[in-house]
Amino acid sequence: MTTASDPDNPGPPREPDPHEHGTDQRDRITVRINERDSRAEAILDEQVIGILTFERTRRGIDLIHTVTDPVHRGEGAASVLVRTVFAAIREQDLQVTVICPFVESWIQRHPHEVAGIRFAD
Repeated sequence: MTTASDPDNPGPPREPDPHEHGTDQRDRITVRINERDSRAEAILDEQVIGILTFERTRRGIDLIHTVTDPVHRGEGAASVLVRTVFAAIREQDLQVTVICPFVESWIQRHPHEVAGIRFAD
């Protein structure tokens, strides 16, 4: 029996995202959480190609806005940002308020990715 952690069988491919139309770069994009500037940064080839801005609050975190460099739109940077930020939120057990329309639409397309996340009313 093989599992998703088996290097010879990495599991099912990612679902194609109809909102992403460029060359998929998700495997090459890393994310840096920049607390000083209240943003998560998508990094490709040592350059910031996208950001997700947030604000820490007493109750948790507000996800405010997602921006991708126009040259890199469609490469998966925004999805990598959102997925990584939600992983950090889950790890820190923060309550989330979603303000960003992209994040809201991403949640609708990937509800399984936000299991266990506490959302503000």
